[in-house]
Amino acid sequence: MSSYLIYTDDSGDEESSFFTALLIPMEKWSVTLRQWLKFRKWMYTQHQVPADYEWHTYEWLKGAGRPDSDKPDNLINTSVHLRREVCEKALKAIRAIGAQQGVGLLTCETSGPVKADAYAATVFALDSVLEKRDAHGVIIVDGGDHGVPDPNVRAAHRDLKLHSRRVVEDGWLQPAHASQLVQMADLVAHVAYQSTRRKPNREFMWDWYRDYLHEMELECRCP
Repeated sequence: MSSYLIYTDDSGDEESSFFTALLIPMEKWSVTLRQWLKFRKWMYTQHQVPADYEWHTYEWLKGAGRPDSDKPDNLINTSVHLRREVCEKALKAIRAIGAQQGVGLLTCETSGPVKADAYAATVFALDSVLEKRDAHGVIIVDGGDHGVPDPNVRAAHRDLKLHSRRVVEDGWLQPAHASQLVQMADLVAHVAYQSTRRKPNREFMWDWYRDYLHEMELECRCP
């Protein structure tokens, strides 16, 4: 019987909400993290972005923040085009990790801006996927800076049938700034959102989900 650590994050707008989950086989957790840290080391070597700089995709793509605080003129601080290139490099790294370590991907979308609805749909979808695989999993949720439990998160888990559920315990809160793998899920969630909502100012990334992440999907989102 398999076990998974499942890292989740959300994205969305007033019309729809998304949650994306990365399912990492527990025995592959350390090598998965090591490979992602290898990418973060590349970011530092090539662009002087420290490994402890928090990756937040929305802010990263709009050019916010100064990843290299020591050198204000560094292009990674000023060039949105360079940041797009780094995003694609990150997605290639995630695709390679998925292929090598058996990391799966699940994305759920619900209508409207209520993230709790999308999270509940994701919990139920994950429970179903785990049952089909005769597996169990623990969900790690971005807990924000203060790690305050969201009652909607707990409610979604408690709605599962105890005698048959495969999602173990309530969601475990982990602030994004403290977890490289939650930050990885943040990138995947934002790419999933843009692949569906197709915002005009993000046309450059409309096909990123299809090109880099589709083969990791446990349930296909193709029309």
